[in-house]
Amino acid sequence: MKLPARFFSLPLTRFLAALVVTVLVALALDEFLPAPVDLPVDAKKELSLYSQPFGSGPLPFYPGGITTPSGKLTNWRAVPGALACGECHRKETLEWATSMHAISDLDLIYDATVQENTTATRAAKAHGIEKGRWCESCHNPLGTLAGAVTPANSVQETSALEEGTACIVCHAVNKAEPMAGNGALEVDIDGVFRYAHPALIAAAPSRHSEDMRARRLQPLMGKSDLCGACHTEIRPTAVNAATPPMNLQDTYEEWRQSPYARAGVQCQDCHMSADPAAFVAALKRGERPKKTVSHRIPGNNYLLSNTGLPSGLLLALRGGSPPGLNRLWDRAEFTRELGKTNSMVVALLQEAAELKVEALPAPPAADALRLRVSVTNAGAGHALPTGPLDQRYLWLEVEAKDASGKVVFHQGKFDDVKGEEDKSAVRWMKEVRDTEGKLDQRHLLFDAFTLHYTRKPIAPKATDAVDYDIALPAETSGPFTVTARLWYRLAVQPILRNIESQGLGKVDVVIPPLMLEEASVVVPSRSVVAQGESR
Repeated sequence: MKLPARFFSLPLTRFLAALVVTVLVALALDEFLPAPVDLPVDAKKELSLYSQPFGSGPLPFYPGGITTPSGKLTNWRAVPGALACGECHRKETLEWATSMHAISDLDLIYDATVQENTTATRAAKAHGIEKGRWCESCHNPLGTLAGAVTPANSVQETSALEEGTACIVCHAVNKAEPMAGNGALEVDIDGVFRYAHPALIAAAPSRHSEDMRARRLQPLMGKSDLCGACHTEIRPTAVNAATPPMNLQDTYEEWRQSPYARAGVQCQDCHMSADPAAFVAALKRGERPKKTVSHRIPGNNYLLSNTGLPSGLLLALRGGSPPGLNRLWDRAEFTRELGKTNSMVVALLQEAAELKVEALPAPPAADALRLRVSVTNAGAGHALPTGPLDQRYLWLEVEAKDASGKVVFHQGKFDDVKGEEDKSAVRWMKEVRDTEGKLDQRHLLFDAFTLHYTRKPIAPKATDAVDYDIALPAETSGPFTVTARLWYRLAVQPILRNIESQGLGKVDVVIPPLMLEEASVVVPSRSVVAQGESR
C-alpha cells in the first residue's frame, strides 16, 4: 500500500501514528499478514529421546489418534493459551473454564487413573508411558502434540499445556475421523497466525475467523464428527496384545444410529446450547428450537462442578485453582459460573429419562405384587447411559409399603457410608474383567480382557422394562404404595483408590448418585392394574 505524500510533511510522532493506522488498515484488507512464530518441530531434532516404539513417520503420537498436518510435533513454545482468547472473548472463556474440557487432564480422578494404567498395570510393563497417548490424545491433546507424553519429557510445562482441551484444540482442527476414535483429529496449531495485540485481530477479523475455523468457513465445527473423535474409545492391540481392538466407548456410533442423526441434530446443538435441558425438552415435543451457543458444554459430570462440596475438596478434585483466576475473574465470579454449569449438567441429565411403574395382575391366590418398571431414553441423542460404562451407570431402586406404611420390599437402596447400592439392584452397566477373570472397578483399561453388560444401555427413544415379583408377608394388607427411582452415578467408589495408590493423597468422599426420575403407583389389591409415571 502506497503512503500519501502528505505523511512526509508531518511531525515525527504524528507520522508514526499515521503509519500505525495505515498498517492496521492494510491488515484489515489482508494486504499484510503476520507469520507463524516457528515452523513445526521435528521430533528427532528437537527431542532426541522422544520415544516412538509403535512406529515413526505418520504415527508419532500412536496409539493415540491425534496428529498434525506434518506428522511432526507441535511447537510447544508457540501454543496459544485460552487466557489469551479470554482477553477478547471473556464470556466464552469463563464458560469454558467451568467446563470439564478445561480440566480434562487436571481432573484428579482421571489423572490418578491414567497414571495407574501407565505405571501399575501388566500392560504398562512395556512402554507404559507411551501407551498413555491412547488416553492423553483426548484428555491432554496439547501435551501429546508437543511431545510431553514420553518417558524422558523435555517439554517445558506452559500455561497452555496445563489447560486440558483448550480453545485452540477444537478451533484448529482440520479433519476428524470419529469412527477411529482415540482423539483422531488433525490439529494445525502451528498453522495459526499469531498476533502481537488484540487490536491486530480487530483490524483483520477475516484472517482470525479463518484461523479459528469459524463455522461458516469450517462446517466441521458444528458437526458431531468433531466430538465423535474423542467420544469413541477403541483400545488398539498396541496397548494390550492379548485381545483384538476393544470398543470401550461408542457414544458417537450410538448417535450415528439414532433418530437424532437422521434428523440432523448434532452433538453441539444440545451440549453447546445456552440452555441444553430446554433445547432437549423442545426436541421431545417435536419442535426444532433456535440454536444458541455456550462453551460450558455440560455432559454427565455433576460432581466436579458441584459448588456444594467443600471448596478445598472441589479444587483438589478439579486439579487446582481455575484458569484465569485473579487475572480475568475473581473466585466469587468463577464459583457463581461453576454453579450455573452444575445446574445445567443436572437439568440435562434429568431431561434424558422417563420412568413408569405399573402393577400387573398377580396369579390367583398369590401373595405377591407383580410390577413392571419401564425406563425410556426420551431425551438423550445417544444411549442411556453412555461413555465409559464400567464407571457411568444407572440403577433402579424399588420400594413397596403396605397400608400402614411398613416397608415390605426395598431393592436398590444406596449406602452413603460404603458408597455402593444394594448389590441385588438392576443395573445398566458394563463389567470389565482382566485376564484372570477379576472384576475391575478402577478403570484399569490397559488390562481389560472381557466385557459384559449387566444390562445393555438403552438406545435413543427406546424403552427397557424390568419386571418384579414381590412376595408379601401374610399379615400385610393393601393398598400398597410402590415407588421406583432411577439413579445415575458418575463412577464407582473403588476408582478413588487410584489416587492413594499413586501417592496423591487420600480423598475421603463418597461419590454421590444423582436421582434422574421417580414414579409411584398405588395398588389397591393384588388383582387391580394401576400405573404411575415419572413426576
